[in-house]
Amino acid sequence: MASIMRESFFVVLLFACFSQCTQAQFNQYDAYIVNGLPDNSQNFRAHIFSGDDDLGYHDLKVNEKFRWHFRMSYFGNTKFYAHFWWGNNKERSFAVFDKHLAPICGEVGNATINICWWLVKKDGFYLANKIDPAPGDLKKMNWWLNKTTIM
Repeated sequence: MASIMRESFFVVLLFACFSQCTQAQFNQYDAYIVNGLPDNSQNFRAHIFSGDDDLGYHDLKVNEKFRWHFRMSYFGNTKFYAHFWWGNNKERSFAVFDKHLAPICGEVGNATINICWWLVKKDGFYLANKIDPAPGDLKKMNWWLNKTTIM
């Protein structure tokens, strides 16, 4: 009888742990890349990809956005990268989502979907955790590099 009680307790404990881990690790995210460059800017292109998915190349006009949806992996190792080009002489590559950016993108109130809103501007790349954020909600995360600087 004591053995059955211990096994039952272990199963309940395991189930409780798994459901908590599952809830934490499978958070949903909507990610956006938004062209916030000045009107009449040169072409802007973004290539979004992860180890599992290539979301392709996207030529975005001013104020146009690209959106994708995903869930954090069970192990918390979901990563998306982007390579950006602006005109003939500006570019940059960096992670647009990983376990370090997840807290910035998520867990606002009781949101069921967390937001990673990347706004691409003339002076760099800004991140916020809401759609159409106010300027004060944006955090500068990166800047453009000149192609001549990186070659």
